[in-house]
Amino acid sequence: MTVSPEMLVNREVHYCVSYLVSTLAGGYGSIENTERLHSHGREAQAALSELTEQAFELACPISDYEEAAIQEGWTLENDGSDGGQRIYVDKTDGQTWCAASWEDLCQDHDIEPYDREVYEHWIVSDWLADKLAEKGEKTDKDFAGMTVWARTCTGQGIASDSVIEQICEEMNK
Repeated sequence: MTVSPEMLVNREVHYCVSYLVSTLAGGYGSIENTERLHSHGREAQAALSELTEQAFELACPISDYEEAAIQEGWTLENDGSDGGQRIYVDKTDGQTWCAASWEDLCQDHDIEPYDREVYEHWIVSDWLADKLAEKGEKTDKDFAGMTVWARTCTGQGIASDSVIEQICEEMNK
């Protein structure tokens, strides 16, 4: 059976928790100073402090090494799936380079990554979180017992996100 992006989203994306994450992220670094928490004890204070740190990390921009390298003229010639090394080619001068990842290539050539802003946070299945992480998306599989995806798109249905379309395409092969 062919799985459409809409079917995938209906099955694997559960709830929007953007407000929760942004509220907690806004408290990052200030939890230790709140008087209310002293009455709840150090254990509760530590747990809340850790959760605000996780929220802050989920809200931070994502470094996009691939797009930065592509804009500098690099392309992936061999992805290493044949057991060999990942080989990149500079289209401007034909130079080839072996690197384990786009990030390593950028570091080797002093290319600054682009920052992709995070706009939304969604509770997703563990399976989808793994697939999203493989595609360079930011996920947290233990955010207060939930699996959360930091979505870098907004203003369109999730099924229209290119990363969701790519996952569906791979599933349907």
